[in-house]
Amino acid sequence: MTTYDRIGATYNHTRRPDHRIAVKIHEALGDADTVINVGAGAGSYEPPQTMLAVEPSAVMIAQRPAGSARALQASAESIPIADDSADAAMAILTVHHWTDLEAGIGELLRIARQRVVIFTWDQAIFRRFWLLDEYLPEVAAFTDTQTVHIDRLIALLGDARVETVPIPHDCTDGFGAAFWRDLRHTSIRTCEPASRCSPRLARRSSARV
Repeated sequence: MTTYDRIGATYNHTRRPDHRIAVKIHEALGDADTVINVGAGAGSYEPPQTMLAVEPSAVMIAQRPAGSARALQASAESIPIADDSADAAMAILTVHHWTDLEAGIGELLRIARQRVVIFTWDQAIFRRFWLLDEYLPEVAAFTDTQTVHIDRLIALLGDARVETVPIPHDCTDGFGAAFWRDLRHTSIRTCEPASRCSPRLARRSSARV
């Protein structure tokens, strides 16, 4: 059973793609005519030219909307398709879930002819988020163990360019720090890192809030 087989049943209610973030991701894909989405989940941010979605969780695959690209149930570390299968490979908020980062990045580079696009967070910035800094230090410590540092991604990718993606205060996607200005739309339960914390830790964090 994968992590999202356990926690992903309500993904489509809390993780609605934000169109402004989608624009930045699609711009990074450039003129790629074919795209493979690795760690695809329910299909967030997939462009129309997506030819294949790779996702290990059956629960997440079941939430993909009608008309989505074909989904292949497989892990990022071992993708059973040929070399250079698409112009681009994308991995959106997924690399921190991989059990073998080096193998996963190697697979992205193997299957993509032109470019690889990865969207993740910078832990140094995330730790300064006031909710974590002032109220949820245990969650901050937990994400320290999960994060993939940007420098490590650059080293594995080789020739990489880093672009900052601003997160708007009214972001519709319910990831960790999306609601940095207004918490009325979220809760501890919708924060992805917190959802995988122990019940005791979650109770202590909720008490502070």
